[in-house]
Amino acid sequence: MTFYTKIIAIAGCILLLSQTTHTQNAKIRAVENNLTETRDLIFEDSLLPRFNIEDRMAFYKVPSVSIAVINHGKIEWAKTYGYADMSTRKRVNTSTLYQVASISKSINGLAVMKLVQENRLSLSRDIRTYLKTWTFPDNDFSRNQPITLKNLLSHTAGLSVRGFRGYPPGSAIPTVNQILDGQSPANNEPVKPLFAPNTQFEYSGGGTMVIKKILDDNISVDYEQLMRQLVLQPLNMKHSTYTQPSSSKHKNYALAHDQNNQPVPGGFYIYPELAAGGLWSTATDVAKFIIAVQQAVAGKSHALLHKKYAEEMLTPVMDSYALGFGVVEKGGEKYFYHEGECYGFRSVYYGSFTTGKGVVILTNAYPDNAKKLTTEILNDVATVYDWKDFYNPVKKKLVALNESQLMQYAGEYFSEKPEMKISIIKNGDYLELTARRPERMYPTGENTFFLASSPNDICRFSSTGNDGQFNTFEVIQDGKTMIQARKKG
Repeated sequence: MTFYTKIIAIAGCILLLSQTTHTQNAKIRAVENNLTETRDLIFEDSLLPRFNIEDRMAFYKVPSVSIAVINHGKIEWAKTYGYADMSTRKRVNTSTLYQVASISKSINGLAVMKLVQENRLSLSRDIRTYLKTWTFPDNDFSRNQPITLKNLLSHTAGLSVRGFRGYPPGSAIPTVNQILDGQSPANNEPVKPLFAPNTQFEYSGGGTMVIKKILDDNISVDYEQLMRQLVLQPLNMKHSTYTQPSSSKHKNYALAHDQNNQPVPGGFYIYPELAAGGLWSTATDVAKFIIAVQQAVAGKSHALLHKKYAEEMLTPVMDSYALGFGVVEKGGEKYFYHEGECYGFRSVYYGSFTTGKGVVILTNAYPDNAKKLTTEILNDVATVYDWKDFYNPVKKKLVALNESQLMQYAGEYFSEKPEMKISIIKNGDYLELTARRPERMYPTGENTFFLASSPNDICRFSSTGNDGQFNTFEVIQDGKTMIQARKKG
């Protein structure tokens, strides 16, 4: 290659990099400035207001948001907004730690599958044979019924204790056995069977703590070091820790905030239930975890988990929940995901099975405050990055009907199968239907309407007499008439 050829090649690379950066920045701006209220139904002619992310944070009382976006199997960008501490106005950055709560269950799930791959644990062995320093509390639901690690990971063991409340700093912290037995200073009920295993999905953080006990009794009592060895170090999740950040090398952490957007006393609650919800992490580190799972599903030679075990880990058992992961299909693409909520924090991640897309959203807000915002950001990212039909609200175009047109449909209608009375009245400039409760009817044609509660169903009026009067009301679902009612009088 000549000197001039090299110069041309370098110039081409610089131009390509500049174009890539410009496109990436444009997408970041699109995510930041196009948040909309998440709706199941959108009217095509209406203009939806668009919001800036920081304005939306202020509206929902969310102190900070940390986002990492995955595209083409790589972290395309990571960015933070707002404050780690609203009282001091200390800003967050991409290295700021957040409590990720139940997202910990996914990291725990990957670690367990790694141990299964290494033949150090079995998904099908009865857990009672693993438990050495705690006796499983059998009762009539579980006695003589095998319970496995697969049951515990998929929440099909029938166990109690959905989640944990945490402990204010300075509180006495319970041991694993005290948590499992619900003994002081633990603040939860005992973990025990509520249903027979394999009969229904019952989300159980208590069951995840039984996994922690199995790891203690058979692999290592140092859960932090075990997770570091199995997952955190191999994936270079260098900012992630199961120790409380104020007492470790990590000093850059977000404080939990209450519903009034104020830091909680002590900065955060302590969750000794490490496997169920004890991880502190960053959006970038969680994104590395997502990519590792995607690489394993794709069968990459350098993946942390072999394809066989990755596929088993992400195969739903009941209610679309796999082994530490929720699984959902949208637009023909499958996604694995998990949400996390604890006092003062809410988080969520999604990763695609095959398209190399994903997102991580972390907040240090009261969960009820942050829930709508994290959903809006998720749907915004999915729209900007063309996740096909991920956010796919029903879109309807309305037609205008005059007063006389509306009046011809009003009346009392009666259906024999199912037996029911349907009242339709004109309420101002629209029709209102009452069967179980009053609902507005939206016109899509001269004699066709829909209800917001079931926008895909067609409500249709027709005439069966010679006088041309509308005397029949039908509800059509997927082309099939579900209700046919006749007008009284």
